[in-house]
Amino acid sequence: MTSGKIVDDTTLTVLCVDDEVNILKSMKRLLYKQNYQLLLADSGAKALKLMEQHEVHLIISDMKMPAMSGAELLEKVAISWPDTHRVLLTGYSDMESTIDAVNKGKIHRYLQKPWNNEEVIKTVEEGLERVRLKNENINLQRLVKKQNQLLKGMNQSLEEKVKLRTKQIVFAMKKIERNNNATQKVLYNLISINPNLNGGFANSVSLLAKRIAEKLSLSKQQVNDIAYASLLCEIGLLGLDTALYSKPYKELSYNQQQEYVEQIKIAKLVLAPATHLLDVSDIISYQFEYLNGSGPNELSDTQIPIGAKILMVARDYWRYAMGRITSEKMDDTAIFLEMKKFLGTRYDQKILDVLLNNDDVISDQFIENTITTQALKPGMILKYSLLTDTHILLLPEGHIFSEGTILKLVQFEKKQADPLSLIVEEYNEEA
Repeated sequence: MTSGKIVDDTTLTVLCVDDEVNILKSMKRLLYKQNYQLLLADSGAKALKLMEQHEVHLIISDMKMPAMSGAELLEKVAISWPDTHRVLLTGYSDMESTIDAVNKGKIHRYLQKPWNNEEVIKTVEEGLERVRLKNENINLQRLVKKQNQLLKGMNQSLEEKVKLRTKQIVFAMKKIERNNNATQKVLYNLISINPNLNGGFANSVSLLAKRIAEKLSLSKQQVNDIAYASLLCEIGLLGLDTALYSKPYKELSYNQQQEYVEQIKIAKLVLAPATHLLDVSDIISYQFEYLNGSGPNELSDTQIPIGAKILMVARDYWRYAMGRITSEKMDDTAIFLEMKKFLGTRYDQKILDVLLNNDDVISDQFIENTITTQALKPGMILKYSLLTDTHILLLPEGHIFSEGTILKLVQFEKKQADPLSLIVEEYNEEA
């Protein structure tokens, strides 16, 4: 059987078989100058023995031989060495036997005696070229199969690496998210523990800004950034003299009002190390920009982030409502009349319209039903952050209650003048 390897002329072998010595000598003289190995056999039996000892690529056999005819020999070769190219030498009187040999021995080509030397050489060369091409094809198929197997292994390895990397990224993102949430709670608590600031104000502004952003169909990330920026909108006041924010804004002198706006620079410094809060920092930093470009950074309408525009509307609504601009607290009618005066200069038309035309966006308290600590069960999920009366964070939203946290909360409640009330998500009884 042939090996299937790519061969060159020096490794190609031709076997000539004839019972007449003179014919073999003639073949030898004709083919010896060619660049391949030549084997000779004077019988079918010797030919088969040589086939077993050598890799024969082409065999030329005479038809009439004693003991084993050429047709019988080539039939055996076709069975045991099917890749060997088979040529039969036959006389004119042997045509019937030749046809039989073609059928049984699957002869590739037959030549008639007396032969033409050029035709013999051409037949051998064409047969060997066919062998070369077949061997090259086999080699290429093996190479492709090997490469496919290698590629399959590489793909499996790549898929495993991608899965592992995905898990690592998800883990890292969750860790970053936990760290970010912790950072947010810390910053919020800094505002809440200041006796001259109001965590309730921050929560109200944040909720209103979030609802306006949702009405404007902003992306989830934008809504989250705007809500968080609004929660921290006054963080820059921590670096200013309390006299600047312990009384209504309109009671400040012109210079004091200018200093009051300087809070945005302090906020930017406070948030600078938190590079992941860059968008949040920008919203806070540009919250005092006017649409006509007269704000502290002199940004015009299109240059102001939409989050900063929303924050200005939500912030000023609650500043009017809580008496932080004028000494008197205003109702919605008075607030809307006042804010309309600055439409197009301070407030964006589209954003202010959301506030004016949607009663459901304004709320200073959560509208869901609350439960007591006595009704808490393990597995319940806290829907909104739980704050003290002074707006200090006790538990963050999303907290899953366990028996331990419920017990601690009950113990904390006993030390308070008023009972706690909470809002929880629906939960699984089996959790």
